Parts: sequence; C-alpha cells; structure tokens
Amino acid sequence: MKQEENPWSKGIVLICTKCSKSISTKSLKEDGNTADNLKMYLKKSFKDSGDGGKVRVVTSSCLDLCIDETQAVTYCGVDGITETFAIHPEEDREKILQYLRNKISE
Repeated sequence: MKQEENPWSKGIVLICTKCSKSISTKSLKEDGNTADNLKMYLKKSFKDSGDGGKVRVVTSSCLDLCIDETQAVTYCGVDGITETFAIHPEEDREKILQYLRNKISE
C-alpha cells in the first residue's frame, strides 16, 4: 500500500447527502440538494479567503446523525479530533463557516 502526503493541511469536512431528504423545502431558499449547496458555499468561501488548501470539503453518504430538519456536518482535523454538528444548511452556514475558519487557523 502506498501512502500519499495529505493534500489538505488542517482537515476535512464531510456533509451528509441523505439529510436533504429530511429538510422541508419550505425552510429553504435555494433549489437543489442541500448537501451540494452547502459544499459549494464552503468551498468557495475557503477558496476566496485563501484557505482552500487547508481544508477539504466533500459530500458523504449517511453520517448516522439523523435529526429532522438538519444537515449533518463532520469536521475531522488532522490532529485526529472529529466533531459532528446538526445544522440548518442555509440558516447556520455562516456559523459553521466561522467555526471551521477558527479551527483551521489554530
């Protein structure tokens, strides 16, 4: 097995794709899959701030945190610490972005 050097220096963000099925479209402003929308928002925000190489943002299958009307998001730092959140994919996106920015600046 060949091990590659980590292409991102601080961590990875996993966004559950299954959660979008449990979020009411009435509470959403954007069309499309909530996981993909949140992923693109975070990726663009990190790229625009110059932090794109510090964190990888990807969608994932079920993260096994199933709470109606929320999106599961997990941050896995290169330090081995993993944190999982249940957020609203639009209303809480600024909060999770700021939290992740703080994590990758430590």
